[in-house]
Amino acid sequence: MISHRIVRAPNPALALGQLGGHIKRGFKHPIGPRTKKPMALVSALPLHLASDKMVLSFMDRSDPTASYDNQPHKGDNAVVIVPKAEIHLSVISGVCPGDWKGVKIAFGEAIDEPEELDIDPTGLNIADSDRLMDQVEELGCDCSKLGGYPLWTKKIVDVDLLMGRRESFHHRLTADVVDFKLGDGGVVFVFVDAEGEAGALLWQQVR
Repeated sequence: MISHRIVRAPNPALALGQLGGHIKRGFKHPIGPRTKKPMALVSALPLHLASDKMVLSFMDRSDPTASYDNQPHKGDNAVVIVPKAEIHLSVISGVCPGDWKGVKIAFGEAIDEPEELDIDPTGLNIADSDRLMDQVEELGCDCSKLGGYPLWTKKIVDVDLLMGRRESFHHRLTADVVDFKLGDGGVVFVFVDAEGEAGALLWQQVR
């Protein structure tokens, strides 16, 4: 299983995606059902390395100091998949006060992650979850990355159960490229569904 580290693009012409910022045109930022304000763009990354589709993830960050809900099924976040050619991104002038200034990204070295783990990575057992955390070095880097295993920061989350449909892990975002200000060790996890039209976002803190 191969994953790819997400890094800053050496120059904008080589960028394959973006973290933060906002969408200038091609897709309208979704409105948060709680605040009735535009959600902030978290990431815009290709569905896979050679894909002509883009995975867009959003979070309701109307208040720069607060994230209202860290669960994927509560409505304070959104993930959509759209044609890449239609999307035009900006790294400045966000649509709401909670937006993060954008960073153009590329993909760094490939990480060869094991095909099988000693434990079931989809389980919710806390002891097994702790054992999975202990395998971070074996699984790859504790970093922002596309593909591979989620490398949960806390307990494993059954995203399929919460969303009511099959979801596949897509990418993981730590503070190594953009500080999303999600508290102590905040990590974002983005999933896509089997239909290739939508997905789910959640985040965890170290504590």
